[in-house]
Order: sequence, then structure tokens, then C-alpha cells
Amino acid sequence: MVEKKVLVLVMFVITYCLAITNKSEGQMSPTCDEYNPLFIPCVPYLVNPDFSTPTARCCVGASQQLTKGNNPAVLKKLCTCLDASTANLGFFPQKLIQLPTMCKIKLSFSIEKCVNG
Repeated sequence: MVEKKVLVLVMFVITYCLAITNKSEGQMSPTCDEYNPLFIPCVPYLVNPDFSTPTARCCVGASQQLTKGNNPAVLKKLCTCLDASTANLGFFPQKLIQLPTMCKIKLSFSIEKCVNG
């Protein structure tokens, strides 16, 4: 009986994650497509208050995308996409701000300023 409940819960979580990922892809601005390696694997962590840590896949994508922020033009585009994503996709801003720390990513900019405008 317990195994059935666990299986149902796992199926629900998988379905939820797939739905959120598909929703996210549909609501991303086309100008933010290059940041999909960050957004798509991190969606479950960024939208779900019950996910306390990002996945390894999320951290890899976040590292690849967030470390591109050394160039001012690239940083402006990244910040615009992060700001839009927070509103459009229902990301928790605090989770987005904590993402570099959670993934042990050293940034050359303030992600808090980036996310909060």
C-alpha cells in the first residue's frame, strides 16, 4: 500500500515538473532563448517552495549562463531576462538570488540587483 502511494506521489511530481517546464518554454521571451540551459533545468527549484536545493543539472546550466555576465551588454540582457522570468514564470526571486550560492558559482556581478532591477 505504501509503495502505491509513493509511486503516485512520484508520478505527480514528474507530471508537475513536465507541466511547469512546458509552461516555462511557452512563456519565455524569444530574446531569452539562449538562457534556456539555465531556466529549463532550474524550473522545479525556482517555482516550487518545497524544493530546497537545485539539481546538479540546474547548477551546470546556471554556471554556464551566469558566468557570461562579465560583458556589460551580456549582463544587461541576462538581467532583463531574469527580471522578466521572475514575473512571467512565477520564479521565487529569493530562490533565483540564492541559486549562485546554492550551486557554488562565483559571480562578477550582484544577482540581487539583477533580479530586483
